[in-house]
Amino acid sequence: MRPLALHGHTRAVTMVKYNKEGDLLFSTAKDTNPTVWNAETGERLGTYEGHTGAVWGCDVNAASTLLATAGADQSTRIWNVETGEQLALLKHP
Repeated sequence: MRPLALHGHTRAVTMVKYNKEGDLLFSTAKDTNPTVWNAETGERLGTYEGHTGAVWGCDVNAASTLLATAGADQSTRIWNVETGEQLALLKHP
């Protein structure tokens, strides 16, 4: 495995997470856009837009179809990995 330089976040990275197969890498940062990358080439495949503050963490399901993100905007969001569509929004009261 060779090191990757991922260029795209505008603020400090807070978390990185590989999917089960190891072909996708998800990252969150103090910017508002969780990002998915090709784990082999480092190519940015897409971003998930909706958070209004830093994004602290993420997790992807075993099938790599759903991504959960948690942000400083006191929300957890569920995304379709492939399309980037936000499927659910859970707000802290």
